[in-house]
Amino acid sequence: MKKAFLFLCVLSLTISCSKDSDVDPVLEIGYPGQWIFTTDVSDPFDPAVPEYSYIYTNKYAMFRDDIQKSYPLEDLAKEEHCLFYVSESHSSNAKTCYTIQLDSDRIRYLGVGPSTNKEEMHLYIEKGSEVVVVGNPSHFAPPDDDNEEGDYWKFLIHKMPDEDGVRTVAIESVGMPGWYISDSPPGFNYAANVITLEKKISPEAAPKWQCRSVK
Repeated sequence: MKKAFLFLCVLSLTISCSKDSDVDPVLEIGYPGQWIFTTDVSDPFDPAVPEYSYIYTNKYAMFRDDIQKSYPLEDLAKEEHCLFYVSESHSSNAKTCYTIQLDSDRIRYLGVGPSTNKEEMHLYIEKGSEVVVVGNPSHFAPPDDDNEEGDYWKFLIHKMPDEDGVRTVAIESVGMPGWYISDSPPGFNYAANVITLEKKISPEAAPKWQCRSVK
């Protein structure tokens, strides 16, 4: 009887843990992570050549560019500011979310906001702040982290089905729910490779980004 009771307890605990793991499947990805974000594209001059677009920055604005898949990611990460550090954070209402920092200069955070003409939403990069705590290592915080404006510098990372074995996500703004980082070009007032956001009804309908590690 004791063995049967113990078995039922273990079974109950196992089922409970299994259910808990379904609550927030994004946590299965594992954080922090260092990734280059890519999405598949075709070379307009030679569609047979596999390429992808990748997100990068000049430390003042956010862009995308295309590159052949045969090009080594390690070399790309050395030549461009395209490797980003993704770590867990919390929104202004204490919900789990994530920050995206430039890996080589982690005081710089990605965020979202209206374009200069107020007609579309763009991805931005800006310096946060260094927080110094007596007796503890210092750390970085995103802009406006002490109020609701800080949510514009935080994201929800939605885990999607892998693409060709590569971890794939949809990236939604916390400060602007329903708006996702996109590979769609901006309006004619801006450089064609500026990073924009698209409004979608669900993560499944949103643009997908592959998370590629250089290690």
